[in-house]
Amino acid sequence: MAAFFLIACGAIVFFIRYQKNLLKKQEELFRMEAEHRKELLSSNIQSAEEERLRIARDVHDELGGIFSTLSLSIQQLNPETEKNKYTLQQSKHLIQTGINSVRRISHAIIPFELELLGLNQTLINYTESVSTASGIDIQFEFDHAAEEMSSIVSLATYRIIQELLNNTLKYAKASSVSIICRCYESNLHLDYKDNGVGVDLSDKKIKRGIGIKNMESRVLALDGNVHFISAPGQGFHCTLSLPLNQTPE
Repeated sequence: MAAFFLIACGAIVFFIRYQKNLLKKQEELFRMEAEHRKELLSSNIQSAEEERLRIARDVHDELGGIFSTLSLSIQQLNPETEKNKYTLQQSKHLIQTGINSVRRISHAIIPFELELLGLNQTLINYTESVSTASGIDIQFEFDHAAEEMSSIVSLATYRIIQELLNNTLKYAKASSVSIICRCYESNLHLDYKDNGVGVDLSDKKIKRGIGIKNMESRVLALDGNVHFISAPGQGFHCTLSLPLNQTPE
């Protein structure tokens, strides 16, 4: 009986250890899979941004150069008649419109101002232009320009705010928006609210349509967290937190 008891205890101990080791291996496997997914996600986002930058530079340099050269050529012509004078004026106007369009499109593809002005001033300029064009009252606050913020976090923050404002313009029918950015405890905290019609976040088609997955992917790639709160008739609310110095792997 004693021998049988010892054998049974040994078997139980062996089974418990086996279960613990198996669970540990499964947890390690899950962790490795999660890290792999994060690396793939970060790589995809970085590749997409690099492609945006290439396209923006091509548009700005090639088309911008063509319009500038054409403008110089037009200026060399002397109007001989009122008709020619009118035609030249119209041509100059169209060329300038083309130059402005190239500048606007290239800046929309990639925000060059981020490197020159920083996130705070870039967002001030962006929200002011959106407010002027749409008539929506946009209140933007940034407690301080975080010099310690990495460029990838600045770009991700800009892209997310850009996505949120685009959603508000397209779907919300809002009259006001509040955007508050604060930096403390080595994190950037964003609070975004509009007073629009709201959405049903349980509807998968709506979530895909307003780009929530894209925003979640950006935040996940930088080890941050994001929450969306909305319901029909109750506006749209987003809060997120990103490590200031986090960079994608």
